Order: sequence, then C-alpha cells, then structure tokens
Amino acid sequence: MVEEKAQIRYMISKKTWIFIITGALVFAGIVVALVFLMNKPAETSDASAISVSKVSSDDVVGLKITEGNGVVDLVKTDNVWHYRNDSGDIDQGSTESALTMVCYLYAKELLFEKVEDLSVYGLESPKTQVEIKMNDGTGMSFSFGDYTSGRDGVFMKYSGSDAVYVYDLDSYSILEKAAQAMRDLSIDINMDKLGKIEIMRTSGERETVTMERIPEDRRVGMESWMLTSPFTAIANSQAVDLVKAFFASPRYSAYDGDEVLDEYGFSDSSAYICLEEADGKSVRINIGKKLENGRYYCMEEGRSGVYELASGFDSLLEIDTANLIPAALFPVSRDAPANITVQYDNILYRLEINSNAHYTFNDEELSQEAIDLLFQYISEFYFSGLAADANLTDVPVITITLADQANTLVYNFYSYRKDFYAVELNNSGTVSGYVKAENLSILIAAFKNALDKAAKD
Repeated sequence: MVEEKAQIRYMISKKTWIFIITGALVFAGIVVALVFLMNKPAETSDASAISVSKVSSDDVVGLKITEGNGVVDLVKTDNVWHYRNDSGDIDQGSTESALTMVCYLYAKELLFEKVEDLSVYGLESPKTQVEIKMNDGTGMSFSFGDYTSGRDGVFMKYSGSDAVYVYDLDSYSILEKAAQAMRDLSIDINMDKLGKIEIMRTSGERETVTMERIPEDRRVGMESWMLTSPFTAIANSQAVDLVKAFFASPRYSAYDGDEVLDEYGFSDSSAYICLEEADGKSVRINIGKKLENGRYYCMEEGRSGVYELASGFDSLLEIDTANLIPAALFPVSRDAPANITVQYDNILYRLEINSNAHYTFNDEELSQEAIDLLFQYISEFYFSGLAADANLTDVPVITITLADQANTLVYNFYSYRKDFYAVELNNSGTVSGYVKAENLSILIAAFKNALDKAAKD
C-alpha cells in the first residue's frame, strides 16, 4: 500500500514538471515572436497606404495646377483636355497621370487630425496647389507643402478636411513631372499682326537689330520692312521671313522649371528676341545658354519659368549683318514702278509717270523700250558690301530719290575709300552698304543716254 502511494506521488510530480517545462517553452516562444515583430521593418507597400480621397477621374471636367507663379489651367471638352484660354495641343497622357494622383489619393501617413498653424508645414502658401472641378459643379483642392525632415515625402492636406498627411515622394514626383509636361508652352504673339522685330544677337557686335513694318500707304515700291538699327536701310525680306517661320506656330519646345539656375546662362547682357504687334502688344524672350541638342534656354519677360526654344534658332540669333539688307538697293521694277530723280553736280534727271500711265524724262516722253531698259538698270543695282566705317561729314556726291505720291526714299551716295560710294538712306546719318563707283557711273550713263535718245526722237 505504501509503495502504491509512492508510485502515485511520483507520477503526479512527473506530470507537473512536464506542464511547467511545456509552459515555459511556450512562453519563451511568445517572447521571441514579440521581439521579432517589434524589430521587423515597417511595411511600405500600397496595402499600408491610407486612402484619403476617391473620385472618378471620368467625372472631372476642370483641372488647375498652380506651382509658384506658374499655372496650368485645363478644361475637358468632348473627353479631350485643352488649355482654358488656348486651343493648343496638350499631352493627354500627362493630364491623366496628374488626375490619377489626386482622384485616387493615398497618403503615406496621417500626421495630425487638425493643425492650427499650417505655415509650419508649408501649407499656408503651398508649393503646389491642385484644383479639380466635377461635372456636377462641385470641386476639391489639394495642397502640397514642404518636404518632411527625411525628404521622403511632402506634407499634404485637402479641402473639406483639417487633417495633415505625409504624401509619398515618388507619387509627388509623378505629379510634378505631369504638371511640367502640361505646362502651357504657347507664345502669345500673332505673326499676321507683327509690326516690329528686335533682336540682340548671341554673337558678333552687341548692337540691336530692329526691323519695323512699313504700312502699305507709306510704301514707295516693293519694300515692306525697314531696318532702323544698327543702321537705316530697306530690310531684307528673307530675314523677316526667317523670323516669321520660327514663330509661325509660336510655342516653346519644353519647360525646364521655375527656378533660374546659373547653368541656364542668363545675364544682364543676354541675347533676346522682342516681337511687337502693330497695336503695341509685345513679347520679349531672353536667351540663355545653348544646349547640346541645339535648343536654347529662354525666359519670357513677365512670365515665370525657364523654357526652351527649338533647335535651329542660331540661324536667327547669329544672323550676319550683311544678310539684314537685300542685295538690290532700289525696291522698284517695271512691274512696281516709281518716280525716279537723279541729282549730281548741277544735273537733274526726272523720270515721272504722267496721268496716262506713260513716262516722261525731263518732260520728254520715252518709248516703252527705253523705260524697260532704265528699270532694268535700276532694279539690278546691287550692294557690294557693308560700309561700317564710312565718313558722312562730306556732302553727298549723288542723290537718287524714289517717290510715289507723298512717299519717298532718298539715297545719298558718299565717296568711300578709293573706288566706292557709301549709301545713306533717308538722311538717317547712318550708312548701310557700299557700291562700286563704276556701277554707279554705268547707271548714270544709262539715264543720260535715255535722255539724249528722247531728245533726238
């Protein structure tokens, strides 16, 4: 009996120790698991993101993104996005990317349910403000402020809520890039109304090139633009056409950002292009450094941000002075005639159109053949080069005047070097090019021969 009781006590004691040991092992396992979980890195998958706002992007009909002074203002018509005040093309894909970021808005973290001072987080004057308008007339706005201390996100809030969130930096970068791609690249100038062109070139002499359109009622012949700087002359129509070609579709090639960096190459003496319409409306584009792809950094006065001009602009920004004027001096021909007066020494030749559309030469009527020959000489009289160093203190040797009613073009010819004449237009005090003395003598001789022939006939 004693032995039986001892056996029972032994079995109970053994079971107790088994329970104690088993319990200890389970407890140890729980502790290890807790320690592991406490030290495990936080999950950053989309599953852990906080859903802030959800609206259907199909219901959005207005999108406005403001970054500093730059504004992208879009509306959707017939399922196509376009600028509110411009019909220019826009990147539809970038628009949808931006919409996705705000229509299905997820935050990385809810920072505070309510914040009294939003300026602490850069949300009083947000770095980026996105506004959307729905087809039912309602709308929402989303503000993105300063970077977090770890620069792994930006502070964010949206209308209708006092909460401040942390928005994922990768998502914010997508929004920024989309906004840049949607930036309005249009240049607000109409080439059909162009009245003045001003260019400071990127190379050569630092002189402004200025060309002004001549109103039709002030023209003598075929001239349409006048060069007024660096000297006065008829402007080469090809130089004007070059400007018009570059701005036929007035748009920048790209937008680079609001911040003006040193690497863009802007300075107080930067080259520029200024285009002015006849009513005074103008656009001035300051030119920066040339990129490897041939484009130029540029900034438009009165408009924030750095843009790019298309490649090829160097043909305009580096245009040679000799190409600013046409080869022929006189903008008249047999099909575009004018009254012509030639004066030198005490001799005066007057070729005039009378009321019957016939010509008289010093009151003598000329044959059609003689008129054709004179206009051939006058229309084929060419510059030989530029006369930048000519001296205009002397009296002109020869003066040739073209006239159409009250409009005149006065050409003064001054002795230049040994065998040339420098040309001054409209008593401007500046010279454009020079001509060979021999060629001018041939022209004068043609007028003399025509007069002698008319007198004999």
